[in-house]
Amino acid sequence: MRSNKNTIMNAKNWLDENNHSQAWLAEQMGVAKSLISQIFNGTRKLQTTHIIKISEITGLSIAELASSDQETRSQLVYSLRGKISNENGQRSLDQLLLDSEHFVQLLAK
Repeated sequence: MRSNKNTIMNAKNWLDENNHSQAWLAEQMGVAKSLISQIFNGTRKLQTTHIIKISEITGLSIAELASSDQETRSQLVYSLRGKISNENGQRSLDQLLLDSEHFVQLLAK
């Protein structure tokens, strides 16, 4: 499965970018270091439960993990829970999102 290869590559890239080891990931997932090593070298199957845990740990969505497009992975992603109950809250959220995008753009320069 190509998406599993992409998921593994994106997980490895995330670990490298964030200065974490496979052993750290195994500890966070509550699995043996050897399991992560075997998954990453292709001798063990990447199971759905592993993908979900990697997503939770890295903060990358499952779609981002499976993506072969690095540009998609580096896009800013917002994830909100709950509901906005009034117009004032919606305006505040819209302003926060706009401010966040401007901040990211400034960092990129």
